[in-house]
Amino acid sequence: MIYAHSANANGDWHPLAEHLQCVSRLATNFAANTTWRNEAALAGLLHDLGKYADRFQARLIGQDSGLDHWSQGAWVALAEHRVIAAALAIQGHHVGLQRANTDALRRMNLQSLTQSHPFGLALSDANHMRLKQRAEADGLIFQTPAQTALPIQNGMAHAVANMLDVRLLFSCLVDADFLDTESHFEGNAQGKRPRSDGPKLDASAALAALDAHMAKLRSATGAQKEVRQAREALWSAAERAGQMQPGLFTLTAPTGSGKTLSMLKFALEHAAKNNLKRIVLAVPFLSVIEQTAREYRKVFNSFPDNFVLEHHSLAGLGVEADRNADSHPSPHLMD
Repeated sequence: MIYAHSANANGDWHPLAEHLQCVSRLATNFAANTTWRNEAALAGLLHDLGKYADRFQARLIGQDSGLDHWSQGAWVALAEHRVIAAALAIQGHHVGLQRANTDALRRMNLQSLTQSHPFGLALSDANHMRLKQRAEADGLIFQTPAQTALPIQNGMAHAVANMLDVRLLFSCLVDADFLDTESHFEGNAQGKRPRSDGPKLDASAALAALDAHMAKLRSATGAQKEVRQAREALWSAAERAGQMQPGLFTLTAPTGSGKTLSMLKFALEHAAKNNLKRIVLAVPFLSVIEQTAREYRKVFNSFPDNFVLEHHSLAGLGVEADRNADSHPSPHLMD
C-alpha cells in the first residue's frame, strides 16, 4: 500500500490512490459546468504523483525530508496531456501560482528541476514514468481532456478570461486537496471521514425572507412619497432583470434608493431563475463589507450560520464586532 498521508488520531493511514481519486472528484464538482471540468479531474489525479516515490514514502515515517512531490504531476500534465492550467495548478498547490510564460513552463522540466530547484528542494523521484506506472498499477486512469482552460495554441488571446479560468481551476484543486486531507485527519472513531459543505443557497427560501423583510421596512418607513416611489421602481427593475438570462448587468441609482437590498433581490431572483449555486458580493472597503453583511444577516437571521459568509482580513477574529459596536451604518444601507 502506498500512502498520501500518515496516520490520523485513529491510527488510519491515508491511501494515495484514494486521496487522488477523491480530490479528482471534488475538483470536478467544484468546476461544475465549466468547459474544462475534465481538466480539473486530471489535475486532481496528478497533483500528488510524486508521492508514489520511495523517498516520499520514507518521508512519511521521518526518514527523508525537503522533497518536491508535485512537479512530477505538473510535468506530466504539461508534457503529455498538454494542459497548461492543470500544470500550473499542480505546480502551485503548495507554493502558489507561478508564471505562465514560455520560459517558466520550460522550467517545469524535471531534468531542469533536478539540476536547479527554485525552492531548494529535491524531487522525490525524477523518473515520472516510474511514478505513472505505479499510479496505473494502483488503478488510476489518466485521460487527456478534450477542452482545456488555457489552450496551448491560443497564445493568451483572451488574457483576462484565461487568467480567471486558471485561477478558478487552481482554486478547485487546492480546495479539493485541503478538504480531503482535512477529512482524513479529522476522522472519527468509526473510521468515517465527515466533510461539511456548509449551508446551501436556497434561493426560493431566501427570496421569501427578503420579501418579508422588505414588507416590514415598507410599513415602518417615514420616507416621502417620491422617495418611496423611486425605491419601488428600483425594486421592480431588479426583480425583472433577475428573470433574464445570465449576462452583465449594471445598477445605477442614487444614495437612499435602496441599492443594497435591491441588488440582493436581483441576485436571488437570478439565482432561482438560472439554478445558480451561490451569490458572491465583492465590494470595496472593510466598513462597507461589514455594514452590508450586517444588513443581510438581518434578512436571513433565521437561516443557518454562515448563510451570509463574510470574508476579509478581519472576519472571524472578533475585532470586527468591537469596531461595529461603535459604528453607525450609512443611511443608504438602511434603505
